[in-house]
Amino acid sequence: MKVIEKYNDSLHNPYWKYQLGPESYEVKDTPLRVESIKKALRSDERFEFITAKQFPERLISRIHPYHDYILKTGLSLKNDEEEFYPDLFPGEGANLLKKNDSPLWGGIWCTDAVTPIKKKTYEVARASAETALTGAELLREGQEKTVYALCRPSGHHAGPRVYGGYCYFNNAATAAEYLLPAGKVAVVDIDYHHGNGTQEFFDEIKSVFTASIHCDPSNEYPYFWGYTDEKGKGQAAGTNHNEPLPKNTQLEQYAGAVDRILDKIRAFKPAYLIISAGFDTHISDPIGGFKLRTEDYISIGKQFKSLNLPTLVCQEGGYNIDFLGDCVKNFLIGLM
Repeated sequence: MKVIEKYNDSLHNPYWKYQLGPESYEVKDTPLRVESIKKALRSDERFEFITAKQFPERLISRIHPYHDYILKTGLSLKNDEEEFYPDLFPGEGANLLKKNDSPLWGGIWCTDAVTPIKKKTYEVARASAETALTGAELLREGQEKTVYALCRPSGHHAGPRVYGGYCYFNNAATAAEYLLPAGKVAVVDIDYHHGNGTQEFFDEIKSVFTASIHCDPSNEYPYFWGYTDEKGKGQAAGTNHNEPLPKNTQLEQYAGAVDRILDKIRAFKPAYLIISAGFDTHISDPIGGFKLRTEDYISIGKQFKSLNLPTLVCQEGGYNIDFLGDCVKNFLIGLM
């Protein structure tokens, strides 16, 4: 299996500590996450690493209206250590006619005040999207049946209006847009947190089926998205499906949710499958609440393999570096 990688700069190493309702989070998107995955996959000759290609900037900028803001804000910072967090969020009715390039305008492009922009953020986020695009190109050209894009930072909370939730550009959505001229696409998010950005990207697009298995948002981030009554809008009604699960979910319950989604994908008949694969569902993850074990990911991968579709896996969350590499490896082995 081809493993696509590109740019894992240590200078994009953001740290978040914040309170959301009753939950307190401490998260570090360390480059060691990627190194943990590389170490596990390089020990197995079935995985071949290749470097992601550079793609035209427009493939990213045309679907992310905040693209230039992230780029220019990073360039405006004085040094590699400085971080900028939006802290002003103008509401509906605000006078936006005088919009300029100041970082102070970040509040119109961002959902939260915990997703920092650093000097290297744009480079790393663009490389992450290009990693997914390289995988999508291999599928569209028929060179590979299953590809793993080792993306960092994650992308599934970035939407068509705003970025946030540690995500800057939506890697899975960028890849889906690239694949759409060649056929319908299904995108399934298996991160512990709902893929709200991906859902919003395709909420009114009938040629993309989106689904997400995640912790019940009534008591987990992102809180405002991910409920069962969100099924797509307008001509796309019926093309979104959410599986919110309770905390402490184990394999049997999780596998049932996967099966229900697989049935809907078979009915949709897509040409391609994209899996937004987060492994913060592991029992030891510091910000998760499910009880999946390292060996469980083999059987979950096998479930998705049963679709027999050209498949792109995009890396999302997973923050326990002692287990992350083995979880990823097991899932990909299940897909083989």
